[in-house]
Amino acid sequence: MARFAWLAAACVLVGPPAAAQPAREHREMVAELGGTYLGPQADYVQRIGERMAQAAGMRQRCVFTVVNSEVVNAFTAPPGCYVYVTRGLLSIVNSEAELAAVLGHELGHVAANHAVRQQNAETMGSLAATLLGVATKSDLAGKVAGRVAKLGALGYSRNQEYEADSLALTYLPAAGYAPDGLTRVLDDLQREGAFTARETGQPEGGMAPWASTHPLTSDRIRRASAQAAKTPPQAGLTLDEASYLAAVDGLPYGEAGAQGYVRGGSYIHPQLGIRFEAPRGFQLVNQPQAVRVSGPGGTLAEFTGGRATPKELENYALEVLRGVVRNGRHQVGQPQHTRINGLDAVVLPARATSAGRPVDLTVVAYSLGRDEAYSFVAMTPAGQASLFDPMFDSFRRLSDREVDAISGRRIAVVEVRPGDTAESMAARMAPDRDRLDRFLMLNALEAGQPLRPGTQVKLVVEGRP
Repeated sequence: MARFAWLAAACVLVGPPAAAQPAREHREMVAELGGTYLGPQADYVQRIGERMAQAAGMRQRCVFTVVNSEVVNAFTAPPGCYVYVTRGLLSIVNSEAELAAVLGHELGHVAANHAVRQQNAETMGSLAATLLGVATKSDLAGKVAGRVAKLGALGYSRNQEYEADSLALTYLPAAGYAPDGLTRVLDDLQREGAFTARETGQPEGGMAPWASTHPLTSDRIRRASAQAAKTPPQAGLTLDEASYLAAVDGLPYGEAGAQGYVRGGSYIHPQLGIRFEAPRGFQLVNQPQAVRVSGPGGTLAEFTGGRATPKELENYALEVLRGVVRNGRHQVGQPQHTRINGLDAVVLPARATSAGRPVDLTVVAYSLGRDEAYSFVAMTPAGQASLFDPMFDSFRRLSDREVDAISGRRIAVVEVRPGDTAESMAARMAPDRDRLDRFLMLNALEAGQPLRPGTQVKLVVEGRP
């Protein structure tokens, strides 16, 4: 997604997608969705993927890529066999058979040639409209929509989902996995979708990322469960929780460190040494190329970085504004040169029209010296530009002590001891208002379910392994 695509799209129409060029589109899509995750889990996914591809009888080479995003999703993109899973999806899966089921489902779409069939059945360009959806973790779904639509695959029909599930259920035992790996991972996805809905205040089941690319209905889960139950018993089929948990121990959790971190209402980037606070009641969404801020009444803002010296700051602010309004009608106000928390800054107001109504646009650009610059661009209903003033005033450098105190989060796999409960285990997790619910979701547990000593569970902890 272009740096200001979401706000620009509110004012102008986007042209049709270009023709697919597999290798280049693959690289561009992965870069746009968060980059490739290259940790040890990536090799593990490739191994399981190759095992499933062999069971599926795939004649072409399949590329299995882990996308470095916290969002829970998996998808495939033609032509050829390109299968993607996010780092976020790996965090909620609880066995090797469940991961194999996800990869098998995607291979089922490839084997059944669903992408080409779907491309012939509908116009894909309209999917770019999803980029203007609600600012939740489902933003990756919109990015997948925009990118994968260009490659010709998205929006599978219900029958195509059933067919991919059915094929996955034949691949699983052929690869040595228990077929109920599929029903278990569907439950994982449904559980994570409900958790995210509660966490972000969205309607439950409304727009989980995986639901946008793979509609998940109760009927689909019942069908998969019924077919798995009919699979003839075979000796040696496994879920293999132990191998999976050993593989994801140490997996980074949440935002990628190179993108900074959202902590409550704060955005903190220790590598860049910067921080700001969203207005109270607003939501922050950390994306690979920008940070998105959304509030009530259609108020939106985006934070990103660029290059400009202190003398070039006003021109930089104008370029940011032009990137949003493009050729749309707008009026630019008088730029104001000021200092905010010791930093040179320029405040540039403007008035434009979005969806037939007047809106205020405000660009605030900051110089951190040399050619290092950052900016906010905010859109509010006309007359309400001051809503973002507290955020503009909060942007500042981090102190060395603050930088040293900030660390990322990761999955830690630990053994349950006698007397441990879900509550006591959740208390060992990194600070989080929803620690207990997150612990239950990550480990596919129900509230009140006792923990069995000797089993292993996933915790979210601070710091590196």
